[in-house]
Amino acid sequence: MKQATKFHGVLAATFLVAVALLSRAHCQGLPVPKTNPQPVYVHYMPWFQTPGSLGGTGGTQWGWHWKMNTQDPNISDASGKRQIAAHFYPKIGPYDSSDPDVLEYHLLLMKYSGIDGALIDWYGVQGSNGDINSLLNASNTFVNKSNNYGLKLGVVLEDRFARNIADEQANMHYLRDNYFNRTNYIRYGVANSPLMYVFGPITFQSPAQWSQILPETGTDPTFLTLQYESGDAGTNADGEYAWPSQDANTSNHLTKLRTFLIARAPTQAVAASVAYPGFDDFYQEGGAGNSFFYIPANNGQTLANVLNVNTVYRANVDMLQLATFNDFGEGTMFEPTIETGFDYLHQIQLYTGTPYGTDELQLIYELYLGRKKYAQNTAKQAILDQVAARLLVLQVADARTLLSQASPAGDYNADGIVTSADYEVWRGSSGTTTVLYGSGADGNFDGRIDAADYVVWRNSMSIAAIGGGANLIIPEPSSRVLVSVVLMMFYICARTY
Repeated sequence: MKQATKFHGVLAATFLVAVALLSRAHCQGLPVPKTNPQPVYVHYMPWFQTPGSLGGTGGTQWGWHWKMNTQDPNISDASGKRQIAAHFYPKIGPYDSSDPDVLEYHLLLMKYSGIDGALIDWYGVQGSNGDINSLLNASNTFVNKSNNYGLKLGVVLEDRFARNIADEQANMHYLRDNYFNRTNYIRYGVANSPLMYVFGPITFQSPAQWSQILPETGTDPTFLTLQYESGDAGTNADGEYAWPSQDANTSNHLTKLRTFLIARAPTQAVAASVAYPGFDDFYQEGGAGNSFFYIPANNGQTLANVLNVNTVYRANVDMLQLATFNDFGEGTMFEPTIETGFDYLHQIQLYTGTPYGTDELQLIYELYLGRKKYAQNTAKQAILDQVAARLLVLQVADARTLLSQASPAGDYNADGIVTSADYEVWRGSSGTTTVLYGSGADGNFDGRIDAADYVVWRNSMSIAAIGGGANLIIPEPSSRVLVSVVLMMFYICARTY
């Protein structure tokens, strides 16, 4: 018996070492099965900053995209909801784009929604915007992690801050040396060349300028402009992509999308459509200029209508772009919010035809909560690493079991065990609310601290007592499970490299 226990302990240690080594080797996760073959990419904003990144542990400064010119995220209501420049509130609260826990959360949500990759809103290495370095750092952090999750990568170039052609040429050099050479970079066209969108173009609106800029990539990229703007790049452009738009004093956004798909997209060598849940910007309230237009979400019906149009005309385009994952300032986010939950991503799950649903998205959310709850607990973090590793290889049931061990229900004081001390936390906060569902003593994830959360604690105490007491040590996963996961991960990495 002692020999078996020793073997299991060695095997468990071997597993942890293997996971760590494979993670460092940027091992790629298994692809999520989907029945819809259309490539689906999501537009991603890397521009959010918090006091932790701007002012250190004692700072109070927030990045512009959380506050614009009128809001102060340091002001919170009784539930902990901060004052931010958006009509919607992130389910995890306002965050920093370079936070590894946030990136894990975002990338897993994309993966389990059947999204094939991300198109990063990219500002380059040279330009007039003062936050260019933080934007590049956040973009690079995302890029470096994307392949681990089995996700593709592309960029949407923001040329608006380029001061001259030399700036944009330097940006092309950077893409050539750091992005285009990656195995998971998206490629399209006859020459299978790197895909690059441009938001506009805005600064460079003549073909002659792009003829000086694009060759600096060292290749001939598959270059897409905004809808109806390919003339600004001339023959340098390979196509166009649709974007949410609506004429003043109308609600004709669906008509405009349908027109692009019917009349414009078939004329392009490469064309991309767009899907969006609505458009509700904060610019006017945020003191950042006038609002553009308003497309109400209508409780998810707008997205359903947009996806239906895309289904009808799917054959006319090469890919679909979701606009956007997290542009809270324009209110176009697919990222879960306290107002919409997982509804938008679930619609994408149905569109892409994945076998997953909101239960998996909730599991990913709970993993994020565990990361923050046990941020200083290295033993817990090691188990949460295993949870993430299971999710990468689509072993959802094992991930859920491990997560319940790492973060037991009813552990309200975050010490890793369920005891009477957790009851005291519940009693002290009963009758309050929390904007982060599942945090504190919100054991049933409804945002209210009430009798239902006491029941969660009581049931967890009962289970612990049956198993031998509240300080019960949860057994490690079986040897069979550990062996299978290690072998599977080595197999995946062998195929990747």
